[in-house]
Amino acid sequence: MKKWKEILLLVISLSPAIGGFILYNRLPATMASHFGVNNEVNGTMSKEMSLLMLVLLGLLPLFIRAMRAIDPKKANFEKFPAAFEVTRFGVTILLAIVGWAIIVFNLGYSLDFKKMTMILLGVLFAVMGNFLTQVKPNYTFGIRTPWTLANEEIWRKTHRLGGPLMMIGGIVAFIAAFLTSSIAIGIFIAAIVISSFIPIIYSYVMFSRLSK
Repeated sequence: MKKWKEILLLVISLSPAIGGFILYNRLPATMASHFGVNNEVNGTMSKEMSLLMLVLLGLLPLFIRAMRAIDPKKANFEKFPAAFEVTRFGVTILLAIVGWAIIVFNLGYSLDFKKMTMILLGVLFAVMGNFLTQVKPNYTFGIRTPWTLANEEIWRKTHRLGGPLMMIGGIVAFIAAFLTSSIAIGIFIAAIVISSFIPIIYSYVMFSRLSK
């Protein structure tokens, strides 16, 4: 079962690259690869470099797995298998969707990249936040600041705070994707930044108090 799960994950992650090679002759020589907040193209790559980028992104699940294998605290991963695998699958699916969106756009179809990105990141943050409180100390996954890695109690309390904050931030970011107001992107960025930085600041404050 584990072997087939890894194969499935790799197929999903490499599917945009595979699709790109199958559709190679239909893709333009110079492909749009980056988009601004108003869906304007603000970055391009050659077709060959674009496909290479998709291949490298497709290998990310293997890279994450390898990082776990060499983590000095790899034994702790056995204590939160669901959190690690759900996050790995979530990141893989997000990148696969983005990869396919780039392929589809370069085939001549119109896509709302801003809305799609806000929805995907919002869902990913909400899902990750739901599992974050389960994560035990390690050097690969979680809120890894110098202060959480220095003290297991700080790690535990920081993740207990960060999990709900990430969930809330993700939900707000998801809702912002459907707002028509010009401040929607501001709400999205604020939700992601605030939910990410508060736990970092909190871990430092906790460490400073314990050091006195």
